[in-house]
Amino acid sequence: MKTTIRRCAAVAAGLTVLVAAGPAEQPAKLPSVDVILERNIEALGGEKAMRKLKNRETRGKIELTAFGAEFPVIMRQAAPNKEMMELTIEGLGTIRDVFTGRKGWTETPDGEVTEKKEREVANKIIDADFYAYLNFKKNYPEIAFQGVEQVAGKKVYAVKMTPKKGDADTFYFDAATGLVAGVASTAEMQGQEVKTKVLFRDYKKVDGVQIPHTLELEEPAFASFTIRLGSVKHNVKADAKWFKKTK
Repeated sequence: MKTTIRRCAAVAAGLTVLVAAGPAEQPAKLPSVDVILERNIEALGGEKAMRKLKNRETRGKIELTAFGAEFPVIMRQAAPNKEMMELTIEGLGTIRDVFTGRKGWTETPDGEVTEKKEREVANKIIDADFYAYLNFKKNYPEIAFQGVEQVAGKKVYAVKMTPKKGDADTFYFDAATGLVAGVASTAEMQGQEVKTKVLFRDYKKVDGVQIPHTLELEEPAFASFTIRLGSVKHNVKADAKWFKKTK
């Protein structure tokens, strides 16, 4: 009998709390991966606007945290998956990092040319995709929603994407805007396996498409840098030397 009374008392107490508190708040429904990806395309300007672009040339400044210095930088991309970056250091020369779609290399001012290894090439084939945000499902056979996180003070949807070959990437889609706020992955630097995280900010519309004008490598800290774009041009007349060796 005492046991029954205690149980009834517990139930009554529970009912009292529920009545006082009112109906329990239902958790917000999270979007599906398909919805997140579709919203991203819409936020960028739409597939039609994105397909009109065939290449991109951006110029700006790169701040190297470790050196406490700022240098001019030029980045060029071309469909389907070519890209290059030129970083000019006063008094030293120009560093060029190039990917042609099948192979890549880095040229340093002293004349040394370092070819990209198999792992780097596999990652670059995806990273350099000019229409990367339209080809998520093509480039990543496995895509999984990881949950809600905070990145740079923003609520984001974390989506892990795993390619058939290469390193998996976790994209952080801004819950408010639908745009990509950052990407986390892994990389080999100086012979070590390190975690990387790049943040994208200051989106501006150029030729109908939203382009982040601030790119920050937050991790690893020892290699951190920030790129701030001053100009973005599309469908420029490409120079045959863009994606060729100069050494």
